[in-house]
Amino acid sequence: MTETAYYLLLKSMVAMACVVFVALYFVKAGYGKFRTPGWGFSINNKLAWVLMEAPVFLTMAVLWLESSDKWQLPQLVLFLLFELHYFQRSFVFPLLLKGKGSMPVCIMLMGVTFNVVNGMMQAGGLFLFPPAEYADGAAYLIQPRTLAGIAIFFAGMAVNIHSDHVIR
Repeated sequence: MTETAYYLLLKSMVAMACVVFVALYFVKAGYGKFRTPGWGFSINNKLAWVLMEAPVFLTMAVLWLESSDKWQLPQLVLFLLFELHYFQRSFVFPLLLKGKGSMPVCIMLMGVTFNVVNGMMQAGGLFLFPPAEYADGAAYLIQPRTLAGIAIFFAGMAVNIHSDHVIR
């Protein structure tokens, strides 16, 4: 992927996010308590969740394996944090779901599409077009802003896991 194509992808995703944000004021999302038969054929919620979230985990792993920077410390640490988050979202969270809910296949496929593109965007920022500061190696990881970001990551993950528990 060229740098121009990468930044076009980022801009396209921002534009799409704006469209979806507005659209969701007029269209009820077709899953959870808003699920209706109009969203089409549905499959088991746990299976759908794994199939929807796992592509971002796998996309990032494949792009990490193909990267020439995979063993650079900032990229490796940030990659592992990303994978930790998506391992929990892709494989742990669905197994903890209760009930016999279902998810429309079209919603799942929208999630798959978003997650593959998300993995490409994240990998592009980590491996293809990393910030110059990553060249500082371990020094980058002990900067206050990096440490604060890592702390916020773990706090957010804890809140997310706790919220999932409360909802269940």
